Amino acid sequence: MKGMRIFSYALLSLIVGASTAAYAQGEKGKKPDQPADTKQGEKPHDKTPPGQAKKSAPPAHAQQAAQQHQKTQAAPLPARVRTAPRPAAQPAVAQRQRVQQASPTRVPNPASPVARARTSAPPAYLPAAVQRQRAQTEQKRATQYRQRLDQQVRISQQQAALMQQQRRINEYRAQQQYLAQLRAQQLRLQTARNYSNDPYIRAAPSYRYAYSGYSRETNQYGADVLRQAVNYGYQEGVRFGQADRQDGLPSNYRNSFAYQDANYGYSGNYVDQSDYNYYFRQGYQRGYSDGYNSQSQYGSSLNGSPSILATLLSSILGLTSLR
Repeated sequence: MKGMRIFSYALLSLIVGASTAAYAQGEKGKKPDQPADTKQGEKPHDKTPPGQAKKSAPPAHAQQAAQQHQKTQAAPLPARVRTAPRPAAQPAVAQRQRVQQASPTRVPNPASPVARARTSAPPAYLPAAVQRQRAQTEQKRATQYRQRLDQQVRISQQQAALMQQQRRINEYRAQQQYLAQLRAQQLRLQTARNYSNDPYIRAAPSYRYAYSGYSRETNQYGADVLRQAVNYGYQEGVRFGQADRQDGLPSNYRNSFAYQDANYGYSGNYVDQSDYNYYFRQGYQRGYSDGYNSQSQYGSSLNGSPSILATLLSSILGLTSLR
């Protein structure tokens, strides 16, 4: 029993001595600038707040690359590398104007109708003295035709009454329609005409045609009146030819009042009345034949309105261009 106490005391003394020696050795190896409150195994100045990860120092080559990048960013660009500020966006209208100004000028094709119209010669005008003489001729012609038209209206009324008595019903209707057209012409002739502003007075002749063995000249306005005379004559001939056939009358275009009068559509302007009457009767004769025989030898019908063939119209007029 006594021996066991001695062994325990010796073992305790050995443990205390070893601990004291170890502590003394640790105090001897501690650095002098290390704080006293630094725990064992902890690096000095480790003051990282709790909950925040500590950043490790970058390697040496990474630090050199970062310093070189900062110097590059701070250095100014050379003059040739610097770029001007980008201009603000311009409206679409200004951009289209720039494109149009930069685009090359188009040269018109000489064969196109637009180019031919631009290069065509301007219309020729008559001298002032000739224009005054033409205006006097037009005024005199219109006055004479107005008097003649009043007489033809009275004759047309008498013819209509005679047709009604003879019970030529269809011819009477055609005559009434023709009379209404002559009365409409009377109203139009009551309107005063301004000869100073009439383009026909200024325009020089541009066509030549032959009538009754004489050569005559006219401009575009006179040529249109002659075409109208032939076409109106054809229309009236078709209507009166159909009326005579429906009434059972023999074919005879010369007995029709419209053929004898031959003034429908004439206004006393641009051509002589005798010229208009002649070409009206040329169309009337052919229209009467088509209407009486129910055929389309000399013309055609468009939307119920008869019209003479264009080729036949040109052949009847025989207009020759002077230019």
